[in-house]
Amino acid sequence: MLLNQKTMTLPSMLAANLQIIADLKEFLFSVSFNNEHLRLFSLRPTAFRRRRTLTFERMAVFMVQLCKKTLKVELDDFFGSLDLVSCSKAAFCMQRINFDPSFFYSWNRILCESFYKNYESTIKKWRGFRLIACDGSNVALIRKPELEKVFGGQSNQEGSFVQAKTFFATDILNNLILYPQMVPYRYGELPAAYDMLGQINFPSDMLLIFDRNFSNYKIIALLTMREKPLKYVIRAKDSLNIVREFLKTGKKEAIVEMKPTPAIREGLKSCGFIISAEHVIKTRLIKVELENGTIEVLMTNLLKADGYRHREFKDLYAKRWGVETNIGFQKNILRLEALSGHSPISVLQDFYATVFTANLHSLLIKPAQKEIEETTRHSKYPQKVNNNLSFGKLKKVIAQLFLAKNIKKLLADLYLYFIRDPLPVRLGRSFPRIRKNQLSKNKHRYYSNYKPAF
Repeated sequence: MLLNQKTMTLPSMLAANLQIIADLKEFLFSVSFNNEHLRLFSLRPTAFRRRRTLTFERMAVFMVQLCKKTLKVELDDFFGSLDLVSCSKAAFCMQRINFDPSFFYSWNRILCESFYKNYESTIKKWRGFRLIACDGSNVALIRKPELEKVFGGQSNQEGSFVQAKTFFATDILNNLILYPQMVPYRYGELPAAYDMLGQINFPSDMLLIFDRNFSNYKIIALLTMREKPLKYVIRAKDSLNIVREFLKTGKKEAIVEMKPTPAIREGLKSCGFIISAEHVIKTRLIKVELENGTIEVLMTNLLKADGYRHREFKDLYAKRWGVETNIGFQKNILRLEALSGHSPISVLQDFYATVFTANLHSLLIKPAQKEIEETTRHSKYPQKVNNNLSFGKLKKVIAQLFLAKNIKKLLADLYLYFIRDPLPVRLGRSFPRIRKNQLSKNKHRYYSNYKPAF
């Protein structure tokens, strides 16, 4: 079965996935069996040195399986799938406090790097760029003093709640979360974006897309005042003076100048950039009219002189919605907010493990998605893999995927399951955005002494 995807056939895609899993296993076991590596991801110097039931690799794989039922049932299912005797819930809770959540961040980096290496010839791009959409979201937490102390929250006339803020930089065409963060609620997504741009050396083939909350001088400066400037598209706030003046002209596009405020100069100084009050940044403003008559203004350094036409930007910015659907997948199907523990360390473990599992799922369904697209190309609607069913199947076999020796047949069986029961994709649908009370936004209702056993 040849796929219509440049040079890659279905067998080569499955082989690529097999190699990516091999890279992930190599990293996992290099940490588990190397004391120097183990110290990097252990919160206690002597943790995981003795090879008992809850080894480092079993802890990691168990947590990326995502525990949404009562822990004892999840533990029994996990060890049962490995034909091993289970451990107690208390033993797991004692061991998880030694496990550094940063392991899942690093493991996710291995997954992304291996994907770009093994899928090199078929990586989806827009005019040579990987599209990286950046956005934040809130994660509702259970009301516990230790969680409120670390993550904070808010109160109003309706009550009070504890929340964390998450931030994602997502490759929206390839559906991979590259740089996830979880920070205190009051820290906010804007400082999280500053941190990301200041700490990460983005490749120059990445085009970053932001919504209007990020339309300021500092973001553009951090994107462009670097050795290899990055391309960007940002929806501008209607309240910006340059936007108001631009709209008065009635033009479709214009090049405008931005100057820093004293606060912006101080902020950039803390990031290592010293600029004068007269330091000008030029950006291109583009007016876009939506079907409902709404006018949006986009800021970009993709210039008309370089061949980037006005008509391209409406569809380009619309692709940003991919980061929203990815967050929805984590919250609705992976049940991100149904956390397995009540401590700050367990919240961070669950978050970064969920990001890893979301990417693993996205990777493993790619061959099936291409096969579905090929076989249903004459259907009334495009078809896609059923995310709910496919993740349900994946959750049952994650243990074997990383802890069994021969997984070639397992990957083939997963592929055959994923191509079954596809869902239609009805393009062009739009629904009004309904603002909800903050306290009703979370998908999971918390009962601190209860988890389902089925």
